Amino acid sequence: MLKERKMQIVEELTNALSKSPLVLLTDYKGMSVEEITKLRTELYKVNSKYRVVKNTLLKIALKNVKMDFEEMNSALEGTTALLYSEGDSVLALKALYKFIKEHKKPVVKCGIMDNKFITAEQAKEFSKLPPREVLLAQLVGQMQAPIYGLHSVLSGILRKTLYVLNAIKDTKEE
Repeated sequence: MLKERKMQIVEELTNALSKSPLVLLTDYKGMSVEEITKLRTELYKVNSKYRVVKNTLLKIALKNVKMDFEEMNSALEGTTALLYSEGDSVLALKALYKFIKEHKKPVVKCGIMDNKFITAEQAKEFSKLPPREVLLAQLVGQMQAPIYGLHSVLSGILRKTLYVLNAIKDTKEE
């Protein structure tokens, strides 16, 4: 590869990594071009990209964005493809693990989520989380539950008082 092309690739990777909340390293060994294309299509739907990269160029790009974790050095051996998300990280992980469940490939090595190193096992656990919108809705529901409970208790007291007053009125009318 020409030096200019390598510098351009490093710059593209640096830009993508600096914007991405999720960076996942995978081993694409044994995947056909059709499978990689299908995975890219699925990831594109959730605003994520999958790119085959050279380990040396990826190391430089990771250093440029200060994501060069010591634990990643062993992962940057062999064939490496990079998944990076520009949207919801959990949706990207869900799409990847759905593809892995169907095709048994690629193998997740490790990754970085919100500038923290994550292992392949942690990435799999994160993929089981509901999407961000659902989590926010659950949080709002949990925050509203005490208010609804207080409302029910207070309205119950008023209702019981009204029942007592109606019963007194009914007895006086008889």
